[in-house]
Amino acid sequence: MRRFVALCAVLLLLPAQALAQPRDAVMTARQIALYADRALLIADGGVAVHVGGTEIDATHAMYDLRANRLTAAGDVTVKTSSGQTSGTGYAYDFTHKTGEFVREAVVPQFNTADALAVGQQVAFAPSVSMTFSNAQVRAGTSFVPAASYTYYIPPPNAKDFGTSPVPSAALEWPLIVSNGRQGYSFARLRYDRYNGGPGTGLEEHYAATDRGYAAFAQTLDVDGGRFDVIAYQRINDSLSQSLTGSSLPGAQSLRYALTSSTSHGFMSFSVAQYDGERSDDLLFTGNQRPFAGLGSTRLQIDLGHDVHPSDWNVAQDMRVTPDVHFDTATLNLGRASFSGSFDLGESFYDYGRATLASNAGIWSAGAVNNRLQLSGGVNFLHDAPPFPSTARTYTMGLTWKASDAFQLVSSLTYAHDFGQAFGVGRPQYSAAFDVSLRRKNGRGIEIGTILPFGGVGDMNRQAVLNLRFLR
Repeated sequence: MRRFVALCAVLLLLPAQALAQPRDAVMTARQIALYADRALLIADGGVAVHVGGTEIDATHAMYDLRANRLTAAGDVTVKTSSGQTSGTGYAYDFTHKTGEFVREAVVPQFNTADALAVGQQVAFAPSVSMTFSNAQVRAGTSFVPAASYTYYIPPPNAKDFGTSPVPSAALEWPLIVSNGRQGYSFARLRYDRYNGGPGTGLEEHYAATDRGYAAFAQTLDVDGGRFDVIAYQRINDSLSQSLTGSSLPGAQSLRYALTSSTSHGFMSFSVAQYDGERSDDLLFTGNQRPFAGLGSTRLQIDLGHDVHPSDWNVAQDMRVTPDVHFDTATLNLGRASFSGSFDLGESFYDYGRATLASNAGIWSAGAVNNRLQLSGGVNFLHDAPPFPSTARTYTMGLTWKASDAFQLVSSLTYAHDFGQAFGVGRPQYSAAFDVSLRRKNGRGIEIGTILPFGGVGDMNRQAVLNLRFLR
């Protein structure tokens, strides 16, 4: 723990030179999820958005990529050089750089399994791009770590051709094969020592309308090949369906989801297959409701059916999991904000067992000045018998935009889990850095890395390096 505190102190002592005013916005929260299919960025728990000299703190926030508009809900506080004002909802238009308090601001709730990327720090240029630091990015039916992940925001009327379903390699070189109004395809050369060394790939994307897309990818590496597919259809404004699948040596997976999001809440029906095992889930999630001035809460229930033939004792089972989520009101002390959240749920199985799960967290964010923002949090997770486990995570993040030419986004994480040992579980420590250097014409380079270290944990495949040229 002493090494973790020492590394945090080093980061905090980095100079924050008073150079040019930053153009980009920076968002931090307990969880930030990008739903590219819906063109939405959803942040939950202790949200802090810094836009120039303005800071917007809220319980939940939604950034609409097409409308270029931010909606904050819950316990909202807007801080400017002239003071601070509070309310229950706030809307900020990035195009006109104006904001106002509103009534009945609603931020929808979605299933993070449908997200493209999940993280705690995002720096974004409105209507242009957004960059996650130390994120989990969806590849096929699973999520993989990424030191930095940039999503380029398409124009409002542009077709969505989908994102790549293949995990990125350390080095890649794409070559366009064909390009048309309804699709495009490209080949690429790739190298990654953790994914078979050198390899090649071919990827095709199709979108006949603006309501959906399909993408297929074939990848061949030294240790074998894989096939990936991803498809999405927006049936109407509230109903959509998606399909993701992967086939690689020793593992095949497939997931279908039908989701509905309305003003009354969120509902999802999904079928997930992994080799011979299957999970069917019907998930209901309500909207956040104020609770006695102390915060807000929402209720959730999951009806599930699991098939696991390898378990000779219980080859399949039915389960029901009621869950309650509570977000505390935000406490503002100077330029810092503090908030907490708590989850409590219990799964009941038809063969007589029940297991209780709880999750509690505290999150803080604050701006030292218009160029330097700090964030940090502590999270505790506990599953009771018959499947006991505990996990504790301590995180500190830093975003430093010294000028329009230089930006540093970094985080330090200390993980302490039940069952964590040498070669098993999460790395004890991990440091993530993302540095971008730009010239006046916008061209430049971005380097991101995740460095695991410490005496315990599985660090063999946890190290990540991203290198990208900006233009």
